[in-house]
Amino acid sequence: MLGLLLAGLGERSGQDMAQALGCTRAAVAKAVAVLREQGFVIQAAPRRGYRLIQEPPLVLPARVEARLSPDSLGRPLYHFDEIDSTNLEARRRAEAGAPHGACLVAEHQSAGRGRLNRRWLAPPQTCLLFSLILRPRLGLQEVFALNNLMSLALCRALERHCGLTPGIKWPNDLYLDGRKLAGILTEFTSRAEAVDHVVLGVGLNVNLDRRHLKGLDQPAASLKMASGHAWDRAPLLAFILEEATALYRQFLAGQHQELRREYERRSLLLGLQVRVREGDQVRSGLATGFAADGALLLQEGGRTVAIHHGDVSLLAWEGRS
Repeated sequence: MLGLLLAGLGERSGQDMAQALGCTRAAVAKAVAVLREQGFVIQAAPRRGYRLIQEPPLVLPARVEARLSPDSLGRPLYHFDEIDSTNLEARRRAEAGAPHGACLVAEHQSAGRGRLNRRWLAPPQTCLLFSLILRPRLGLQEVFALNNLMSLALCRALERHCGLTPGIKWPNDLYLDGRKLAGILTEFTSRAEAVDHVVLGVGLNVNLDRRHLKGLDQPAASLKMASGHAWDRAPLLAFILEEATALYRQFLAGQHQELRREYERRSLLLGLQVRVREGDQVRSGLATGFAADGALLLQEGGRTVAIHHGDVSLLAWEGRS
């Protein structure tokens, strides 16, 4: 219903929409009433039809799903005004049988977190906070490649639809002009050495302004600060999910080298000296590339090692990130 209103030019008659949806005009009227209850402003004119005037600012399922293709990731979409963590809830729902492609999005998280259990706090309705559930047929060593795919999906969406060009700081951050813009947290559950489900969690700074970013433990960016205006988060989430769908299909089709080359092109680390902390071990060397499974290739002491997990700092940024 909302998709028809978004696609329509001017008014859409109740009869026209009833025919398109295969339902009665009474059902159309009920659907309009439900949308109005959710905060949509829909104008109705006798003998002319319905016109969508305004959408609510929340990232509601109807707003996102109406902008997705039928076979896109992100269906079904679950919305929460407040939740402890979308990743925690996604894991709970995945264990209970939530389907491949399901997405959870929250206006606010009370216990949001990133890698190494770092807290992710943001005022309500300012960021995109979502988690995507995937059920791929992959070996355990291939899971982290999905983390890299989500990084690419964010980069593509922000470049194509926001005119911004962030870079990827392996393993899970996006930066814009030297400031952190987004973080990704990938978690998975395996059974009998096979992946059961993967949860890709994303926190993207959207409409944070200078006062929100002040006093953080590292320099941070937001889409609003970078562009000078606020962004509607629901269409933005739809753009990201569509890009993630296209990349996931490429990955399943075996186009790993093409994806690796794009990731390297967008990487902030490639060709630079970095320091990687893996637990109690610290490695330093030249970042020379990335493996098909998502590992960082580090040239250290005349040999190349593949690092699958670690906390990375650019030596040129020491003290900043």
